[in-house]
Amino acid sequence: MIFVFGGAYSGKGEYVKSKLGVSEITPYDAPYEELKKAKAVRDFHLFVRDKMSKGLDAVKETEKFLEDDPDVIIISNEVGCGVVPVSAEEREYREAVGRIHCRLAEKADRVIRIVCGIGNVIK
Repeated sequence: MIFVFGGAYSGKGEYVKSKLGVSEITPYDAPYEELKKAKAVRDFHLFVRDKMSKGLDAVKETEKFLEDDPDVIIISNEVGCGVVPVSAEEREYREAVGRIHCRLAEKADRVIRIVCGIGNVIK
């Protein structure tokens, strides 16, 4: 698995297409059968939000997804570098994404942070 993360609109998708040779990036909310076969999945932070909004354990759902598609490229926004959210729900979401990003980075063969369209390989 390759984990690509960075700020919103930082060039993550373009990087994955041009540097990692992926022609199609699957949205996080595609039917699960499509996700399991995807080369790359975008907006994984919203996958986390979606699972939490349904009362599911986002960590377990992420682990299940990785078991089903271990060679996927996961693309996600970094959400923990800004203003602390006022609402408890948004803080819980932000913390869940941060924890899941840590797990993704731990499990990934490669971790790439995108800043201004430039990929910085950190693992």
